[in-house]
Amino acid sequence: MKSLRLHKMVPIKLLLVNPESRYLEQKDYEIEFSIHTEGIEGDPQGAISQNKGFQKISYMLEDIINNSIVYTPEQIELMEKYFADYDNNFFVIPMIRETMILECLHCKFNTLVDEHTYIDFISLKDKTFNLGYTYLNDEHGDYDLPVDNSWIGEFPFWDKPWWERYDSTTFDNTGKDSIEQEIVIKDRKEKQVDSLTTMVFDEIDKNIERSLGEPKSGEIVDLEEIRKIKTKAKWKPTLV
Repeated sequence: MKSLRLHKMVPIKLLLVNPESRYLEQKDYEIEFSIHTEGIEGDPQGAISQNKGFQKISYMLEDIINNSIVYTPEQIELMEKYFADYDNNFFVIPMIRETMILECLHCKFNTLVDEHTYIDFISLKDKTFNLGYTYLNDEHGDYDLPVDNSWIGEFPFWDKPWWERYDSTTFDNTGKDSIEQEIVIKDRKEKQVDSLTTMVFDEIDKNIERSLGEPKSGEIVDLEEIRKIKTKAKWKPTLV
């Protein structure tokens, strides 16, 4: 079966919260991903599927994840106290490790792509130490990650972790009790947050379907017009 793989390297900066010293460490990374669509040769739908996935992942890295604050559930109270009013994206993971960042992103990106498209590998290079990590996983769904949201706390605001949700979020949170959980979930629904966090993906889908009437294999659509809308939901799951 013929196929085409596309690669892209994206420089990003992350702020890692050190759980022991309460120290913010800035990291300069370069992330590369490879996206693969089966049976793309001569198949317009294959090219459309590949373009959709490529642009969604590029958007996530360049417009959402870049300049994120990376922390663990143990630092939720710290994040809410000191960073709730900042515009940096929140990026919560089970533990602060480069390999954990890669595994979460690999799972998230495969959640965003269509049925016949998947992420081959994702690699991360620490530009300061010139040290690289590569994550490979060709078994869909075979991740060493929590499969439900009990990892974030007893009263989570979503049923599934962010890396298994089709949206542009990279955070989770939990309530102090079931009452707070119900209030925040109701607030999310009333403000249509779930729609806001998929709006850019909907625009990507519509623009690619409109632009690629008879696409060529590997032809990538320029989506600068989509990027201009910058539809990042400012809602954060905390009580005021």
